[in-house]
Amino acid sequence: MANISNKRHLRAITAPKTWPISRKNRYWIIRPTTTGYKFNYSMPILLWLRDYLKLAKDKKEALYLIKSGRVLVNNKKLNDLGYSVGIFDVIQFPELKKYYRVLISSNLKLKLLEIPEEEKDIKIVRIVKKSLIKNGKIQLTTIDGHNYIIDNKDIKVGDSLVINTVSNKISNILKIGEGSIIYVFYGAKAGSVGKLESIRIFKRTFGNNRIIEFQNLNNNSKDQTIYDYAMVVGEKEPIIKIQ
Repeated sequence: MANISNKRHLRAITAPKTWPISRKNRYWIIRPTTTGYKFNYSMPILLWLRDYLKLAKDKKEALYLIKSGRVLVNNKKLNDLGYSVGIFDVIQFPELKKYYRVLISSNLKLKLLEIPEEEKDIKIVRIVKKSLIKNGKIQLTTIDGHNYIIDNKDIKVGDSLVINTVSNKISNILKIGEGSIIYVFYGAKAGSVGKLESIRIFKRTFGNNRIIEFQNLNNNSKDQTIYDYAMVVGEKEPIIKIQ
């Protein structure tokens, strides 16, 4: 997996394979500058606007769109074309009343799915780290690099937070467990939606491997994925549109 450095550009041929862009039209492309996502889970807003949606023909037009507030990400106005927009982020076009959520396809390519207006303020994030801090509080780090302080000690890595992007506050917690609905955002089963059946733990000398077994709701088959590649998106059904 590539790392982000202080360089402003990236060779197109070395860009993550998850980026849905042509690697032949340009030698250099923009490098993400502000992101908490892993490189493979997001793509700069410039590439979404110019290369994917074809709404801007060059950097100048894309910069005008974001600085004028015609494009928002999670209700936030941007100033940086390198700002990374990743899994479950929502790209908003207020004037057009168009809203798109970032997902991933079965062939491991990031994509956009148009969603209804009532979902534009909702973002689901997976908890990737849990720490105990002062006064007995719990600090949670999510897949997009944000931190949240809570009192709930029962929450664990793998659970999901439902975030209201207007207030930037937690509106709900989705626990991972038997019967929960998951979205696979990476790996061989990327793009699958399933009902979790069990979590198997394989003990290793250096850490344990956890595998999720689930009923694939796309084709009704029995599948499995790595624990770290699954995000809870609902209890009995997804709370957001993901297909």
